[in-house]
Amino acid sequence: MLRLGGEHRVTEAVVLLRCLVPLAEPRRPDPDPTDTGGTGSCSGTRREAFGALFSSAPPTPSTFAATIVHELQHTKLCVLSDMLDLHHAGPQQRHFAPWRPDPRPYDGLLQGVYSHLALADFFQRCALRAEHPGHRETAWSEHARYRAQVAAALPALVGSPELTTPGRRFVDQLVATHERLAEFPAPRGHTARAEASVNEARDLWTRRHGPAVRHPQE
Repeated sequence: MLRLGGEHRVTEAVVLLRCLVPLAEPRRPDPDPTDTGGTGSCSGTRREAFGALFSSAPPTPSTFAATIVHELQHTKLCVLSDMLDLHHAGPQQRHFAPWRPDPRPYDGLLQGVYSHLALADFFQRCALRAEHPGHRETAWSEHARYRAQVAAALPALVGSPELTTPGRRFVDQLVATHERLAEFPAPRGHTARAEASVNEARDLWTRRHGPAVRHPQE
């Protein structure tokens, strides 16, 4: 499954993944309308545990492959952030992220966009290579969801005056990568549903927390 999403994903896993820490199955509360995960599993990484991936038992090989892609992005960005100052934003939790019901700090939004952009790329590659129609449609649906989520969060990253020069180059590359995904768009139905889901999440978030912060550059 990793190879279906790009040979570089296999290389990253071989180079970066050092241990897998099993987690108990998560208790699922009543679903939140803004929770777009819905995988029935949980995972994570820790900045002080480079190369470790924490995960409960995934329901499918595809879910586990996506978990590896997602969490290794966090691992890479944590290391990069230790080496370079990407921004000077504070810890205030004020940014809208379609994949979370709560406001996010700027650094959390940056982490989320970086990992979700990789998932959009991963599932696009899976969709383009899948032989089974059902697998192809599922991959397109996932690709459209993650790409729409990233599109909703990117303006807050781009517009921040707190970016450093390296941070600006990094965010510009995120934008360029997101734009390149448009070369092979998902079927219209998947795109429309993904955008509607993001709009619904934004409306609910705004009712709970008020309008998301906007920067002068947006």
